[in-house]
Amino acid sequence: MPTIWGSLERIETVRSNARWIQTRVTLPGGSVIRVRTCVGAQALVARGIERVDLSTLCAGELVEVSFHYGRDGLMEAETIYIQPEHAAV
Repeated sequence: MPTIWGSLERIETVRSNARWIQTRVTLPGGSVIRVRTCVGAQALVARGIERVDLSTLCAGELVEVSFHYGRDGLMEAETIYIQPEHAAV
């Protein structure tokens, strides 16, 4: 399953209750890309071994996002993992 690593920039909820995250990914050489991923109800969001709600994540936290390509070619998150030692306090 494809995975991206980066820092969480923001969480969005659009009018249809669809939730999105935007991740900032730094590539070798210093280039930066931003990746938007749809987060469905079945996506697993975890900090360490504890499942958490998406709303508890904070901008700047380091995340690992596993995804698949869903309907209409959009990226849909399977798991969003936050390392506990990188968790914001």
